[in-house]
Amino acid sequence: MDRPIVARPIVNRLKLFGGAVVHGAGGPISGRAAQRHRIALLALLSTTRRLHRTRDQLVFFLWPDADAERGRKLLSDSIYRINQALAGDAVTGTGEDLRLNRSQLESDVADFEAAVESHEWRRVATLYAGPFLDGFFLPGATDFDQWMENERAQYARSAAKAIEALAVEARQAGRVAEAVDWWQRLAALVPDDSRVAMELMRALEMSGNRAGALRHARLHTSLLRETLGVEPDRSLRELADRMARRSEPSISMEIPAVKLESVGVDAAPSAHAHVPAKAGVAAAQTSATHGFGSSIAVLPFSNVSDSDTNAYFADGVSEELMYLLTRTPGLRVASRTSSFAYRDMKLDVREVARRLHVDWILEGSVRRSGDKLRIVAQLTDAKNGYQVWSESFDRTSSDIFSIQGEIAGAIVNRLAPTVGRRLGVASQAAARMSPDPDTYDIYLQARFEWHRRTELSLRKSADLFEQVVARDPRYARAWAGLADAYAVIAFYDYLAPRVAFPRADSAARHAILLDPTLAAPYATLAYVDTYYHWDWAAAEHGFHRAIELEPTNSTAHQWYGNLLTGRGRFDEAECEMRLAAEVDPLSMIAHSAIGWALIFSNQTDRAIQQLQSALQLDSKFQVTHYWMALAVEQAGRPAEAIPFLHRVLELSLGCTHRCSLTLAALARAQASAGNVDAARVILDDLLERESAGVYVSSYDIGKVYLALGDVAAALARLERAFTDRAHSMALLNVDPQLKPLATNPRFKKLVERVEEPVKARDLPRYAMAGD
Repeated sequence: MDRPIVARPIVNRLKLFGGAVVHGAGGPISGRAAQRHRIALLALLSTTRRLHRTRDQLVFFLWPDADAERGRKLLSDSIYRINQALAGDAVTGTGEDLRLNRSQLESDVADFEAAVESHEWRRVATLYAGPFLDGFFLPGATDFDQWMENERAQYARSAAKAIEALAVEARQAGRVAEAVDWWQRLAALVPDDSRVAMELMRALEMSGNRAGALRHARLHTSLLRETLGVEPDRSLRELADRMARRSEPSISMEIPAVKLESVGVDAAPSAHAHVPAKAGVAAAQTSATHGFGSSIAVLPFSNVSDSDTNAYFADGVSEELMYLLTRTPGLRVASRTSSFAYRDMKLDVREVARRLHVDWILEGSVRRSGDKLRIVAQLTDAKNGYQVWSESFDRTSSDIFSIQGEIAGAIVNRLAPTVGRRLGVASQAAARMSPDPDTYDIYLQARFEWHRRTELSLRKSADLFEQVVARDPRYARAWAGLADAYAVIAFYDYLAPRVAFPRADSAARHAILLDPTLAAPYATLAYVDTYYHWDWAAAEHGFHRAIELEPTNSTAHQWYGNLLTGRGRFDEAECEMRLAAEVDPLSMIAHSAIGWALIFSNQTDRAIQQLQSALQLDSKFQVTHYWMALAVEQAGRPAEAIPFLHRVLELSLGCTHRCSLTLAALARAQASAGNVDAARVILDDLLERESAGVYVSSYDIGKVYLALGDVAAALARLERAFTDRAHSMALLNVDPQLKPLATNPRFKKLVERVEEPVKARDLPRYAMAGD
């Protein structure tokens, strides 16, 4: 029989499940006593299955490269630092033997082992907050790493045994909802176990959620096929088929994106499959929301530091918490764009939650002074506006990783009943952060600059990301950020495509190699395949993979819409663009891109209406004004395009070369409006810049010549754009402004060259290009 868990005061406590934290009388300890080797020392002494270890054994595990004398000095110093921080003899010894003084330092590991021994399964499940030493590593300590992995596996097996016992007990007692919760938690712990998947499916069906059972069958099948390369048990496929036959009508209504005949597991989507865009946002969000019903928005944490220069750090804390929470299955997290739109707005949290369609709001503040750091976080239930959790963290800047992991872990634990009790994911994601706080700080600065999206900020962002990956070459998300920076720089022609796109390509591939679970680099790589390699099949596959990994990734949907537009698949493109706007309702680029796609499909009236709506959201968004100019020019009113382009130039004063892309569009509009002299002045300026070594897209210059009536010069420039790999060449065959050339043999030949098989091209892919 389980003992009740009685709350009692604890002076010192070691927590090793779901991370690694030592709590002293004043809260979590930091500084030298909390360094990695000291935590590892406590972990080695924590298990009750081995009451002591010799000094030589500990040196062997912790400092394998040190000689005996230095190793013993390091060990002695570690013991001193720990005991000093905990105000007692937490680590004691007799002669060569060292042990943990459990009267001075309690641990979740010792409590867990005692609960397993006495078959107190509920206590075991409560204590198991995630994998043993989750996210922890000790550089150069191979034997310690092996020991840690063995212990981690053993504790996970014990936790799985306890959770299954609780699931069976709840099922036998008729507590169906509780049984579902336990089976869901066990399925998250052993996601590749088909037997457990089937038990969860049966429990879900018994609770009345047969559609949820079938969804889990598809997810489990996809996991086995795509991650492990194996097929699910035949019995699981048969169970899913039987369930599907029992209620086909209800399934077809609930999941319109899935054909009735393909509900069974044998029809589970592959890596190449994609939910039809016409199904709308509900289809993309089904796996993230249905069956768990929990969603959260992380509002930008307030910077309450003495200096505004720490704004990037406060934003970074918020963004990293979003990232950690998105790694938790069953929890939908509002996008950064939408959440950050409510910065400094004096709105009730219930109103913010209503607008963002979320159940919970996480907000807080960051104060940073030198190396001192104070983070306050609070979670609010949007249904009633009550604050359900709040905590403050007073640490040093070097503890930022553990703070973010603790906040995310606390949120997931608080929401556990609604996300299927799937814990530990946030801390696993935290392990992918850079271990060096200084490097991480540079990473946050790089992200901050990238989100500003000016020419200067993008260049600065790329430089900062370069610094991060040089300092920490295994930081996957920094490589992904570097890829994003160069991809956007290339699109806006701030660098020549043969310089910027290969850098984006290389960085994205490096990110995928380091962490294949990240969605962003797949989307960026597909973006490069679209605009630089013109490899349409590879691009489509990449976008499908990104969306499969993160169905609510607005950028992936929008960029996929770009590809579909270039291929002339306009209905599909519009659906993807609208899906991007639905999953990120306050994203200006997503709403504006719908208008861009409508321009290319020759639906100019709808494009203008869409772009006008976007400008009501933000009248200072440059790209919307630029695309509005294209739309009204396409509608036969080029004179009306000129004020929009002048507005873009006003808003882009930070652009080093006053935005050649916009100037080319202005020259074209002036020419189309009959202002030939004004057009030629601008064209001469562009050509002078080009002569001075500034990259100017020959594609856009070609369109200026075409508007001026010089067809030969226009074709020569388009052919040069092919050689330069100008990104707009991906749109050559659908650009409405090039329609006058449609029957021209040289133009048709150029279109054929863009469409020819990519394998015939010799382009840089992996190596970084030089300037």
